[in-house]
Amino acid sequence: MESIKLWARNGEAVRQAIELGEIAHIETASEELTDEFLLFAIESGLLKTWADTFPDPRCQPEIGMQVLLPAHIAARFAGLYSMRKAGYVLRSARVLGALGYSVEVVAPDRGLSVRGTSDDKLFSGDVMRKLLVKMEQQGDLSQSVLRPPQEPSVAVKVRDRASRRAVKQTVDEVEAAARAQKVAEQLVDWSNQHVGVSMLQYARLGKGRRIHILDTTHVEVALETGT
Repeated sequence: MESIKLWARNGEAVRQAIELGEIAHIETASEELTDEFLLFAIESGLLKTWADTFPDPRCQPEIGMQVLLPAHIAARFAGLYSMRKAGYVLRSARVLGALGYSVEVVAPDRGLSVRGTSDDKLFSGDVMRKLLVKMEQQGDLSQSVLRPPQEPSVAVKVRDRASRRAVKQTVDEVEAAARAQKVAEQLVDWSNQHVGVSMLQYARLGKGRRIHILDTTHVEVALETGT
């Protein structure tokens, strides 16, 4: 079987498929709690706001932020922090349908891009990495003020091997750190000015709607902290 099709409680379609020998195996599909959060973000318009305001340096990208963002959100819910694994996580037929894609599960070597993927994932794990590299390259360092390195307050795993870029060419560590800081500033500003604001604005809509802030801080928190 090259792909899995969603029959969506259509009993007659299922019976006909069985008679024609088109179904080799039937299994009840179940939605995850994560999918409910993603569907809420899509249907409320929040995801569109986040995607439209994301500082994406690409022009007419093949895989837009409306796919990348929910995939990475789903990955975080699944406890995955590797950008390369995000393409495997977004599998819900309902979520893909809400995003405007076919409800057929992506077959191996296909994916959303024209070039396809190496296996059955939506997009290559290099998509987000290349996006961040492009953001680094376009960063304006003329007014950059590099912050001194801070000792992490919790244990952080740091790989011993060099980065891909360092393996291929000599890297100016100071410039690389400055460019990385510029990207971090853009992402933090996007989160503060658009993601957080849009959620607060949505929370105020309708009678009796409330949003509860569980924890806040007035002090600067280092990125290396575990929370």
